[in-house]
Amino acid sequence: MNLELPQRKKRGKYSFNTDPAALTKWLNDLPLLNTGKSLELIDSALEQINALIIPTQNRQEALELFAPAVMCITDALKKKFLGKPQPLKGNNLLYATQTLELCNKMATGYRILAEDLRSNNAEKPQLTTALHRALRYLSEILLTSYRIYIQYPEDLWKTINTLYAIADENNLAQQSVTDITLRTPAPSTIETVYKQILLLSLACPYRLRQSEIHLAYNTLLDWADSSQLHRSDDKDTHGLFTINLQSDDPPSYRVLGNGNATDSHTRILDTKNMSEHIREGLTNNEGTTRKTTANDIETIQRLMLAWGVMPKRKFARHPQDASVNLVIGLSAIHQLALDPPPEEPETDDNIRDKHYLQDPTFENTTSISTGTTAGQSFQQRVAPDNNPLKGAYAADNIASPRVESWKIADISAGGYCLLWDSDEVSCAQVGELVALIEGDHADPDKWQLGTIRRMIFTEERGLELGIQLLSPGARAVWARPCREGVNTGDRIQGILLPEIKAIKVQASLLLPSMPFRTGSMATIEENNQTDTVSLTRQLENTGSFAQYHFTSG
Repeated sequence: MNLELPQRKKRGKYSFNTDPAALTKWLNDLPLLNTGKSLELIDSALEQINALIIPTQNRQEALELFAPAVMCITDALKKKFLGKPQPLKGNNLLYATQTLELCNKMATGYRILAEDLRSNNAEKPQLTTALHRALRYLSEILLTSYRIYIQYPEDLWKTINTLYAIADENNLAQQSVTDITLRTPAPSTIETVYKQILLLSLACPYRLRQSEIHLAYNTLLDWADSSQLHRSDDKDTHGLFTINLQSDDPPSYRVLGNGNATDSHTRILDTKNMSEHIREGLTNNEGTTRKTTANDIETIQRLMLAWGVMPKRKFARHPQDASVNLVIGLSAIHQLALDPPPEEPETDDNIRDKHYLQDPTFENTTSISTGTTAGQSFQQRVAPDNNPLKGAYAADNIASPRVESWKIADISAGGYCLLWDSDEVSCAQVGELVALIEGDHADPDKWQLGTIRRMIFTEERGLELGIQLLSPGARAVWARPCREGVNTGDRIQGILLPEIKAIKVQASLLLPSMPFRTGSMATIEENNQTDTVSLTRQLENTGSFAQYHFTSG
């Protein structure tokens, strides 16, 4: 993506007509139900307008008229690529790229407007609007990059920081304008949008699910103004985070940089009051214009830690040159743990599957004889699951779970960093439960369970996962909600993580996010034996699964 401003030329005989009346008619005639055609027309029109020398008032009116159509098209495009397997491929990647480019063209138009207004010493309200709109469209580029787990464009942060610096220099950062890019136009300021962008970055978005990233962004629209931006030379300046307005870097922890910097380009972000306001608002169920669910509240509570506490690594990481098999999802892990493939003696090194020789990446379906064959790998004994109708409630007739082969980038005491060494898409999603199986260990007691905490795709490294380990061992169980000793629902797949007395780790249950909750009773079935338990404490709920401590009886 090119963030440089284009060269502009004088209007010619066949230049795009930016007269407000003509442009309004042209926009009204767009076939918005045909997203592809409308995108092609608008994209071409914006490119032509951005390459013209036209009066500032005319440019502003034209860009404002484009806003509703651009919102309509980007919303339609997002439905085509959000929620799709990562990394994005084919048309899904094309739709995402088109969305980013369209937002960039709108941002470019307003950046050109801001540049022209600054050079002409024009009215400050116009410059305020231009800077605000440019920041909003750039924030959409950043948000979309986070939601599809790709690296944001180079120089994006430099552009964002520069726009805020211009507003701050001209005392425009706190001037209110009407934000027409929102579904419901509302008053907003440049500083509000800038802090929203900073705090979204500090929420560690590559560690969140797509819906959680969007929730964080929308929540910050309400709460960002509770934080404060200070100059580094202000007296009694507090705050965990710092940002250099001349850099191409996002905000970072103050202690990791030059914490004593006093130059005029450094800003300190103080989130203390914001955390207090969010906590009070959640307690009183107010302070936000959006409906907040129980899962949303839990997500926001986790985000408060990111905005107020600096995380610490438990152990130095060491590079590894090895691979690991990954089973993704509670349902797949349950099925494999319940009926694992038998371990074969490692006495025969012959490879008897001709298809294996043709497809060493294991990306295609492998046909395997039902007879026992020594020397077959773990991955060969498990076929990919291509059934889209899979889930934790599917108790019968489940297709074989898919096992993905990942490369280990590095390991720490608390987790793994894995790289996807394949041209195909992966089933991985942030918040999913995974089982890491090294070698040919079919015994669930030798597996390590974890949660995908971070996901990002870059051209250099490909798709990268950060996995936090939960506990070794996995025992497949069936769970039923019950009340007063009577089962009240169908049996549901679950995983029991056994107690580890040596390090004082309590046994826990991994269950679907619904229908269980803290305080409810459940009947647990394992090896034809049943036990009634009470779920005493919810350790977490990622949206894909929930983890509970429990007591028997």
